[in-house]
Amino acid sequence: MKPTYKPEFINRSDELQYLYNWINKLPGHILFVYGPKSSGKTTLLIKFIEQHLANKQFNIKHFNLREMLIANYSDFIQAFFEVDYSKLSGDVKQKREYNLKLFKLSKEIKRSIENKTLDPFVVMKKELIKIARKGKQPVIIIDELQALEDIFINGQRDLLKELFNFFVALTKESHLCHVIIASSDGYFMNRIYNDSKLTKTSAFFEVNYLPQKDVYYWLAHLEKESGITAYTLTEKQINMIWKYLGGSMFEISFVLGELIPQAKNKRIDTKSLKKEIDRLITMNQGKFGYYAKINKSKRSLFKEILSILEKKETVEIDNLESLVDKGFYDENELANELNNLVRMNILAFNPTTCLYTIQGHSMFYGLKQYVMHVFSNK
Repeated sequence: MKPTYKPEFINRSDELQYLYNWINKLPGHILFVYGPKSSGKTTLLIKFIEQHLANKQFNIKHFNLREMLIANYSDFIQAFFEVDYSKLSGDVKQKREYNLKLFKLSKEIKRSIENKTLDPFVVMKKELIKIARKGKQPVIIIDELQALEDIFINGQRDLLKELFNFFVALTKESHLCHVIIASSDGYFMNRIYNDSKLTKTSAFFEVNYLPQKDVYYWLAHLEKESGITAYTLTEKQINMIWKYLGGSMFEISFVLGELIPQAKNKRIDTKSLKKEIDRLITMNQGKFGYYAKINKSKRSLFKEILSILEKKETVEIDNLESLVDKGFYDENELANELNNLVRMNILAFNPTTCLYTIQGHSMFYGLKQYVMHVFSNK
């Protein structure tokens, strides 16, 4: 059966060029890639690897910690290290899938790391030196590194701090290995950004939602970019998608896929499109309702955020000072509330500017519907 839809990758030429220029310099600092959830960070890095790193010059270690549960030191070892089954007997080799992304070790060395008689960072560095001596440039890419928070080695050494010290040594000090870390957790990135020990050892690169011109191009070329032949979109429909979904590729892709069975004569009904969009907005409205329930402070916070976002794209915590003056929150409670909204992917937090934004157009309209529903009933 032939697929009716294929994953798309739209433009990102500026982002790819930035990464290309960065990777072709001598390793000198850690690169942190940040942006809202589902803004395309992981997809961008995968495309970058395919286009620029898939050759004999580079050796890539790509770890997506979103795909695994890491609750302790043992989980960390399993996530980063694998036994080199290529050196074992044929029967064992055939039974196990060998993952080239992991650090490959002998059974004895891996067991020593697990037993904590060998330092994992010492072992990693030796493996990276071996790679470099073969004429290849080692590159470590990690998605969602914050998954390693609150994990300790021997109950004392903070794993994340040890890992950052290790990465600084690899990049700024020895120039041995490029390190890229991607995360949608703005607060985690902010802690890193403001950590005095990482000052002048790191650079930050934002990957945001698609801009309007790229969304319009994509939606006008569905067959080329998404493999959709069931329908084409009218100018009015393209404008509607941009208005309510913005540059959120995940949401746009979801709606496009839902519309394929509804196509007739290479067209879709605008009412059907609006119905699919409204479904997403209503789901987001429900998120606000579930979070706030009948709490007056939370409801007032959402009303104030909407008032600000109707005038500009970002929110500063200073903009919400009136909520403290009115007694809805004290300063720490307000900061914690915003923190919760970021962790719930309702707001996004920029770690370099300390500004908040709403997580996409559909979330904005969900907020608007929620505020209108709550305060129109009073």
